[in-house]
Order: sequence, then C-alpha cells, then structure tokens
Amino acid sequence: MASPDITNETTDNLQDSLVIPGYVSNRSEGVFVNLPNLYLAGGFDIFVNRMFTGDSRFLRLDYDAFLKLIYDAEWLAKMQSKCVEIKIADGIVRFLPQRRALYKSVKLLDGGKHAEYVFEPVSIEIAYEEPVYGEPGEDGVAPIIRQESKIRKEPAKLDFDEFVADMWTKEVKYGIDAEAVRKVIADGTTSRMTIANYLEPTNGRDAEIQEVCPGLHRDNSPKILWNGKADLRAFKNRFPQIARGGRLLKKIPRVLGKQGYKVTGEIIEPTIPRDLDLPALASLGTAVVQEKDGEYIVATMDGFLTIDTKSNLISVAEKIETDAGISMRTTGDLTLGVDEFVEHGEVQEGRVVEGKHMTFTTDVFGDLISLGGNIRVEGCLAIGRAESLGGNITVGRASRAVIRARDGEVTVKFCESSTIIGKIIRIERAVNCEIIGEEVYIDAAEGCIIAAMSAKIISAGESKNRETLITILIPDLSEFDQCITNLQKKIADYHASIATKMREIETVKSEPEFAKYLSLAEKIKSGAIKLTQEQAVNWQKLVTKNAKMTDHINRLNGQTTVFERSLRETEEELAYVTRDRDATGEGIACAIDNVVGLTTGQTLKSANGVEIFSGMSGNDIRMFLQKVDSQKARIFAKDDGSIEWKYKEPKDT
Repeated sequence: MASPDITNETTDNLQDSLVIPGYVSNRSEGVFVNLPNLYLAGGFDIFVNRMFTGDSRFLRLDYDAFLKLIYDAEWLAKMQSKCVEIKIADGIVRFLPQRRALYKSVKLLDGGKHAEYVFEPVSIEIAYEEPVYGEPGEDGVAPIIRQESKIRKEPAKLDFDEFVADMWTKEVKYGIDAEAVRKVIADGTTSRMTIANYLEPTNGRDAEIQEVCPGLHRDNSPKILWNGKADLRAFKNRFPQIARGGRLLKKIPRVLGKQGYKVTGEIIEPTIPRDLDLPALASLGTAVVQEKDGEYIVATMDGFLTIDTKSNLISVAEKIETDAGISMRTTGDLTLGVDEFVEHGEVQEGRVVEGKHMTFTTDVFGDLISLGGNIRVEGCLAIGRAESLGGNITVGRASRAVIRARDGEVTVKFCESSTIIGKIIRIERAVNCEIIGEEVYIDAAEGCIIAAMSAKIISAGESKNRETLITILIPDLSEFDQCITNLQKKIADYHASIATKMREIETVKSEPEFAKYLSLAEKIKSGAIKLTQEQAVNWQKLVTKNAKMTDHINRLNGQTTVFERSLRETEEELAYVTRDRDATGEGIACAIDNVVGLTTGQTLKSANGVEIFSGMSGNDIRMFLQKVDSQKARIFAKDDGSIEWKYKEPKDT
C-alpha cells in the first residue's frame, strides 16, 4: 500500500482548532498577510509559534517572506506603505503526528549560531488488519474467524514545509538554508549538514562632526587673486572669519546597526555606535540650531572664528587678539572682517592691515586702514600710515608718518616730521609737522605748518631755524556775494513783471463799456441787483459779448500769481543764503598763549574749508602754504608774546 499524499492531509475543523489573527487571511487562493495591519498590531511570530507547536503547518511556504515578516521590521515598515498584502503560502494544513515522527533531533552549535542535521532515508509505519482463517468447511471455504492488527514500514520522503515547522519546535527558528535543504530532501541521500546559520549584526556608524564652513581653519598659503595669480603679500586665511548666521559644523547623526539573529531566533544586538553632544561644542558667539537638513552650530554674530583644540570648543568673537605680530613670516597683509582687532606684536614695514576698530600695543611700521572704526597705536607709528574713514585715531608717538581721519578726531602725544589731517586734532608736542584740521589744539608746536579754521596753541616757535606757519582758513564770500546779487536781481525782475501785469489789467478794466460790464457783474454777484427771467436772458448775451476780455483778464491774473509765488520763494532763498553767509565766519580764530620763536600767521580764502588740501601729500601742503600769493594775507609775525586773533568780515563785502 502506498504512503499517503502529504499535500492532501485533512483540514477538517482546522479553523476551529487554530485561532488566526485578523491580519492573516487563509483563502482558497492562498495565505495572505495584511502588511499595514501587521505593522500596527505585530505578533506574527506568536501566531506561527502557536500553529507550529500545535498540529498545523504551512503548505508551499515562501520561506524568505516568512523570515522577513518575523525578523525584518525595517523591511515591513517600507513594504506596508507600498502594498496591502503579501502571499506567504498556498494554505494551512494539518501536520499529522505520523509525519512529524519522521524528523529527528537537531544539533545546535556555537551557542545557537549554527544548526546541524543528519538526513537519512525514512519510512513510515502503516497499520493494517490481517484476517485469520479457520478450518475450511464442507464447502471447502475457510471462514475468517478474526482480524489481527499488524504494522508494516513503507519508504517515505521528507517535506520542506514540515521540516520548517518541526525545526521551529526544536528551536531552529531562523536562517534555514532553504535551497540546500530542499535539494537534500529531493535527493533522499544520507547527509550530515549545517541546515541553518546565524545572521551577524550589521555595525552602525558613530555620530560625526562635518565641517561645513570652507574657511574654518587658518590657511597660511598665499592668497589667490581673481586673475589666478598668487599674492605673496597676503595669506589665504590667517584669521578665519564668519558672518552672522553662517553654518560652522554639522552633526552627522549616528546610525544604529541592524540586529542579527541566532538560528534559535534570539536577537544578537549590534554594538551601539557612539553619539556626541553638539551643544557641548558650541561656545561664545555660536548656537545650535535644528534645520530641515540637520543639526548645525551656527555663528550668532559677525566675527573671528576660534577652535580650541584642547577643549574642543568653537567660538566666534568680535575681537581678535594676537601677539604674533604682523609680518611676512607670521601673517602677511591682513583684511579683517571682525569688529575689533588687538595686536600685541610689532607691525612690520610694508605690511597693510585693513579692519574696523584696531588697537596696536607696540610699534607700527606698516599701514593701518580702518573702514568706519577707530585706530589706536600705543607705541610709535614710524614711517607708516594710519587712516580711518569715519573714525578716530590715537597715537602715542609718530615719526615720518601719515595720519588721516578726515571726519574724526586725531590725538597724538608726540609727533615729528609727520603729516596729520583730521576734523579735530589734539597734539601735546609737534615738531616739523604738517597739521591740517578744522579745529587744532596743540600744547607745543615747533617749526610746524598748520592750517585750521580754529587754532588754539599754548606754545609756538621755531625748530632748526624753521618757523611755525599758521594758516587760518577764512571763508571765500565771493560765491555767497554772487549768489546774493543774482537773487536780488531775480527779486527786482519779479517786482517789475508783477507791476507790468498789474498795469495791463488796469488798462483793460478802464475801457468804458467793459468797465460798465464789470460794475454790473459785481452788483449781480453781490445780490444788489435781482434779474427777471427776461433780464437774465439779456445778461447772458452780455456775458458772451465780454467773454474774450474776461478771459484776457483771467490770464493776466494767473501770470501775476505765478510771479508773486516765485517772488516769495526767491525772497526765502535770499534769507537762507544771507544767514549762511553771516554764519560762515563764526568761530574762526587763532590763539597762542606763548610765542617762543618766529611764528607767522596768515589767512587763506577757501570756499570748502580744509577740503582744499584733499589729495595733497605733506610736501605739497608745505609748499602750497609757504607760497606767497593773492589768496593769502599776513595777519601776524612774532617771536615772543601772545596772539589773540578773531575773524571779522571785511566791511566792503
């Protein structure tokens, strides 16, 4: 008798003995799992365990999908949004005890990392009833007196679906080599083989810091110009600078590793990757922000970027403070974007430093240029230049230097052979210097060329036979006077034009017939005369008759109004110009408490004040002021005593 067909075991009352969860659908076309519902509910392994430890199994199981549904949560999360259900088997059938008995024990190796099984030919016991006959009767036929139960063995074949179910109950729940097992079952040979292997966990990735600011570190290589050539005077990035809101560092989050599994289904946890605390790296002038594409440390201000390699802190400060000095070896020329810069080292001759507020505590031999900030040199500014566009300049000593703060204040303790230009200048002692300012205050001036609108000097004298020449800038009133003359002429012209128009109006109004019409029109307008309907018709005819002359009067009145408005505007302009002219000379004076050597004073007419010296070098200024010409007028020349001179407007202007 042949062995039973293992694919047609009875499924009677299967639904009654097996509780199937809602996300599993056992239909005629197969067994399907609803992925979204499983993702929400979970517990597929519990259902499988209940089925396999009972008397049920899958028929024609998709083993790969089976493992993913139980062990691959990441795959399930992705798939549940892509498809609703997946087929894992053709059906659920009984796992008969006589079939389960065909499967031997399995050997677990290396603590559950591998499973070994010995495949051998198997047979199944078939129970049957064999009749026992008695003695033959008179008819020669032996009667059956009883049935005797017997068992015979018949060759059988293993089945992969049964194998999976049986191995599950023997703790082999993961990693069966389906292809190899199916092959050895099909061959029916004897074989000892590893039937399942563990899944090694996938290592994760430690959290990292990514530099997102290209100029994060100092770069002392030569600066590359726009034309591709190297500027050997400047370094590419000596002092890293950043603008407010600029990204500095980005956190690359750690990536957790993927779990592995022993063949028993036990989880093998991967090594936990190291994390890092981004806020712990942010110091002054920085903040941690969460943006759409990740977590960043950003600058909260414009400033100088510093990375402390000892503390691993990154900071941004308005102030750069260094003691390395400015030279070709240390920094090259500098262009600073921070608000404040303090240098405790020497600035080499020929080096250029551009910035805003800058302080130098030692000597400076190079050029300092400030854009809207203050410059302070506590040591000596020698040979070099200090220039501030909109700020103030303070220097301890200056020698053969140029100092310019056209719109600011210049303060110097001692200067010699230097050119100093500023709006307000304060000097303790000046020797052989060119000094140009709107207001100049000097304690001691020796052999200097000074030009100012107001000069206050305590002591003035010679230096090596060079006199001190003080030039007081007085207003050139010729432009004012010409403007006033032009305005007065315009006013006279407007008066004449108005008078002409008024005479024309009176001439038209004096014509007898038109004069009567105007008189009658005034009385009708005032109500003195009330017109009947017939009179109103006649009056309208009279209005039409005089319409041309009325329009002419209206045009003349309009022209007169325009002249009168222009007259008022011109008179107001004349008043403004006159006030400006009268105020131009206010505060212009020169006072010297003690004249201790040859000191000469002169006036120089200038319509633009100290702007007359714009673009001049120190030598140009000296030659221009020492030259005798019609623009200048001597006001004093003394070698002792004192000076108290104030500007008075010439009486003939």
